[in-house]
Amino acid sequence: MGDKMKKIYLFMTILLVILVSGCNNKKTSNDINNNSNSNSNTTITSNTTSNINIVTSLEDTITSDTAWCGTFNLVWNEFKDNYIKQDININPKKDIVTNLNKSTFNKNYLNENSYYTKFGKQTPELKKEIEENIKKKFNQTSDILDLFEWNENSTNNFIYAMLYKKFTFETPFKQLVNDKFNNKGEYRYFGIDKDNKDGINQVEVLYYNDYNDYAIKLNTKENDEIILIRNTNMENNFLDIYSNVNTKSKKFTGNKKLDSIDVLRVPYIKFDTFKEFTELEGITATSVDGKAYQIEKAVQTIKMQLNESGGDIKSEAAISTKEIAAVETNRPRYFSFNNTFTIFLKEKGMELPYFAAYIDDLSIFQKNDN
Repeated sequence: MGDKMKKIYLFMTILLVILVSGCNNKKTSNDINNNSNSNSNTTITSNTTSNINIVTSLEDTITSDTAWCGTFNLVWNEFKDNYIKQDININPKKDIVTNLNKSTFNKNYLNENSYYTKFGKQTPELKKEIEENIKKKFNQTSDILDLFEWNENSTNNFIYAMLYKKFTFETPFKQLVNDKFNNKGEYRYFGIDKDNKDGINQVEVLYYNDYNDYAIKLNTKENDEIILIRNTNMENNFLDIYSNVNTKSKKFTGNKKLDSIDVLRVPYIKFDTFKEFTELEGITATSVDGKAYQIEKAVQTIKMQLNESGGDIKSEAAISTKEIAAVETNRPRYFSFNNTFTIFLKEKGMELPYFAAYIDDLSIFQKNDN
């Protein structure tokens, strides 16, 4: 082999080694996602539907594709009732805080078997206790606890809530043929058509005013009610929508049962979404006894599915806070005119002053007699 060929062969060998080494060092997107889950400062990215917005309260303004679950209300109430012991006031005000302070949703709207709450110091012992309790109560694991740092000597306070419900229909509905949604795509549906009336007694008509204005209720074996509303004009928030449904239902005098000629089509629902409420992180709340707590991290997850047999929902929420030095409320005020200022002299009872000066360079206003 000539010298020229040897050089070419050596060059090709080196290039091949470099390429193979580079391929071995590359990480797949799955590897990156899996590794990111172990970082306490990383949000959940795998298997989540990121384009669904989560609001924290029924009163929050909603846009298209928005979800709400009461777990964040539960942790906020625990934080407010057990640490702050009054409404959490910040300046400037934020609608999200104002609405959370209303405590419109609370434990009174849930059966004790469907939720779990816990608060305490953010230590490994608390994490272990939460994990054991949600496993025992719901046979579930947490999707958010690993997003937080757990230290033996932690001074942070941690407030946690989980809601888990499983609901089933006494009679499964029929799977229907796929159909469009908003005149797009092809999606799965279940319900009742002219050829199959299975589950018709599980359906209650709340009102039917026309083909664009109606609401129904699906009853389950567990006494959970699934309310579906056809909205043509979306109200400002979920509370307004729900109040409007109740008002229309009370006024409706028509048949509240499905007739044999009626049709019901409900789309399958399945989503898994996560949100970190960065707009709450960094705010400070002062308790009635003068202690100040700063929110470091606030997160929530919602997983929900609905099909012809029933469905389930799992939601978690947590807030991590640290205690900081409280702002002194009774401290001296220093009226020190050691910068540009204006002075007026005026006789008592007179509307106008008789002297005024705007003082920016004190040296020309301060005569030295020494």
